[in-house]
Amino acid sequence: MAAAITVPPPNSSPLASRKLKSNFLSGSPSKGLCFQVKPRRSKYRRKEVSLVVAAAAASGEASGGGRFLAVKDSIWLFEQEQALGFSSVSTNTRMTVIKLKSGGLWVHAPIAPTKECIQLVKELGAPVEYIILPTFAYEHKIFVGPFSRKFPQAQVWVAPRQWSWPLNLPLELFGIFRAKTLKDEDPSTPWADEIEQKVLSSPEVGIGPYVEVAFYHKRTRTMLVTDAVIYVPRQPPECISKESLLSSAKNGLAVKILSKGKEVPEEPVVDNQMNRQKGWERMVLQILFLGPSNLLEPKASFSQMSQKLIVSPIVKTLVFSKVPEKASLSIAYMKAIHAVNLRL
Repeated sequence: MAAAITVPPPNSSPLASRKLKSNFLSGSPSKGLCFQVKPRRSKYRRKEVSLVVAAAAASGEASGGGRFLAVKDSIWLFEQEQALGFSSVSTNTRMTVIKLKSGGLWVHAPIAPTKECIQLVKELGAPVEYIILPTFAYEHKIFVGPFSRKFPQAQVWVAPRQWSWPLNLPLELFGIFRAKTLKDEDPSTPWADEIEQKVLSSPEVGIGPYVEVAFYHKRTRTMLVTDAVIYVPRQPPECISKESLLSSAKNGLAVKILSKGKEVPEEPVVDNQMNRQKGWERMVLQILFLGPSNLLEPKASFSQMSQKLIVSPIVKTLVFSKVPEKASLSIAYMKAIHAVNLRL
């Protein structure tokens, strides 16, 4: 599945932000961002739209992180560091929690339900009413079951056309029971008056269809997507440890394999800002590309990917490029964005 890197957490007050103290369980990450999209002008008043992106990577071990306030008394982001299952690569993982008018919580792309994570959710002082799996991807699916068991009264809703690889396992084997299916623009969902949804789906491409559900929280004008678009920050997110960054900066096996015959020096890595940045740049390239062309000197390639909204190169190659234009997921996504703009 495609991977994404995300912006650091938004600024928040000390009362709104909390740090996690211990390692998370093994599992898979979801990464996200929250920033304001340039508003469409109106002759009546100026409005703004926020965008939250959660994207999948690969399985591994997660640690660190915390809870960050995105919209006062309404939306919170929960973040962890995720060590992936290949090379010396980590990224940040994120779930989004929205407080509904009912007073309950709506949880998008749940993360590892450790003691610290659950405590931070409970500190919001509201019951978890709905748990949302917005995609088919294993990397997001793996924590839905364990998270839902911490909140047994919550309803679980999942994206349609679920499948897994290499074995196409039923949701029950992921610990997901009695889940309801998200439908395109469904007015019957319990949150329909507050959160609209759009299914982004492609025909089968390769081993299975690409499916995700985009959401629009009307009161805060916030849109949530999963893998359709990503944002790569220039600097590594704060939750990525210096140990992970320096490990990635070492000229290890992956660097040697992808150096295309260039001489790879064997030299110790000292802890400084330059090496931490190199480690981050290498992480990004290994996550976004099936085989990055130059891990030895990643800066030039990294600069082409950072500080902008883009489609992940892996998603673009494996999904968008193979879908006929009339069924293109990118077109479906743009229609969803346009639908949001029409409400402005």
